[in-house]
Amino acid sequence: MNFLIKTFTFICFINFYLMAQVETRKPAELDIPNIYFDLLGFAPDSGSGSRLDVYIQIPYENIFFLKEGPTFTASYELTISLLDSNKKLIKEKLWNETVKTEFYEETISPKHYKISQQSFLLPSGKYFIRVQIRDNQTKKSISATKSIELRNYNDSKFSASDMMILNKLTYEGEKKIISPNISGNVVDLPGGFYVFLEVYNYLSADTLQLDYEIFKDERKVIRSGTSIHPLQTTKNAIFFKVNSNELPIGEYILNVILSPKNFSNSTDENFRFKYSLAKPFSIHWRGMPTSIVDLDAAIDQMIYIEDAAELKRIKSLPLNEKVAAFKELWKKKDPTPNTERNELMEEYYSRVEYANKNFKHYIDGWKTDMGMVFIIFGSPNNVDRHPFDIDSKPYEVWYYYQLNRQFVFVDESGFGDYKLVTPIWDIWQRTR
Repeated sequence: MNFLIKTFTFICFINFYLMAQVETRKPAELDIPNIYFDLLGFAPDSGSGSRLDVYIQIPYENIFFLKEGPTFTASYELTISLLDSNKKLIKEKLWNETVKTEFYEETISPKHYKISQQSFLLPSGKYFIRVQIRDNQTKKSISATKSIELRNYNDSKFSASDMMILNKLTYEGEKKIISPNISGNVVDLPGGFYVFLEVYNYLSADTLQLDYEIFKDERKVIRSGTSIHPLQTTKNAIFFKVNSNELPIGEYILNVILSPKNFSNSTDENFRFKYSLAKPFSIHWRGMPTSIVDLDAAIDQMIYIEDAAELKRIKSLPLNEKVAAFKELWKKKDPTPNTERNELMEEYYSRVEYANKNFKHYIDGWKTDMGMVFIIFGSPNNVDRHPFDIDSKPYEVWYYYQLNRQFVFVDESGFGDYKLVTPIWDIWQRTR
């Protein structure tokens, strides 16, 4: 398969610069900084409404460092814009951040980052939060928006803040030191992860029962746990550990049910209350495209650039060996093996994702003929569509000028199931 891999690599990087006229899936620009941010609502120290905490994490690998003597320095501008439920701007904060390090390896590392945090006192209600980062060296920027529903904590005798996933929980004497996990990816925490929240207890309950469940597909519980915590009146800092050992890659929901217990006040003896919270988290290997949420599917999707028998062998391995074999397979194809990123893998699976979104029919988009051609060759330079010709069945012609090739797809059934009628197997035959 060496020739095919080289062919795919050539087309992959040519498409970083060629803009197709149609079927375009523009690859991400590698020098634009990435944004991870999290929104958390807490009860304010006084008054009504909520305190909104905005946490922003900027990995060093996503900002541009200049060498200044023995030090590498990066600077960027951050903007937080608060919009109400009608998406009308109501508040905005803008400031600059500077990062310095003496070690070049840290400037290209996804494991080193800076976290910035801002707080806002707001009435309860729904808000949209837009965060923008602008690199002061490259002048490039990127923004992202999330929404949050802020509660009025004065409305209930028992409530809780939003949950914060932690990278680390340490102690200095009796004081707890927390390191927040902003991205939601817990892949580097194989022993499980801690979660922090505040519980607001204006009942006479002195005990909290905390039950958690982890969901993935179809709301099926795949992991659960229970812990008991002492409660004081008013505000309580609660920490609990989630067992995420050996969970496969993918997207998950952590659901928590809080139940107050042991009421010292007899008037509250019959009080029955449950408070529910939910928090998404993920398990994605570093350098792995986030579109990969099923390892077996990701292995199957390599069929266009890898031998079928080898893929079948890898799928039959135990999970740990399967993970290692998959990573090794892509490591051999990495055009930049000295970095943690594998640009070829990112490009390949972004094409798979595009194919699944745009060419799905009775089967997944990556399995269709159009999906196959798109994954191998990328965006065509031009597409000639003929959906309503009187004297022929619907057909399309995809042109790839840099390859001097064209591919014809015909909808034999009339239901949008386009089949490739142009020979493509010659590319494979050259490699066998």
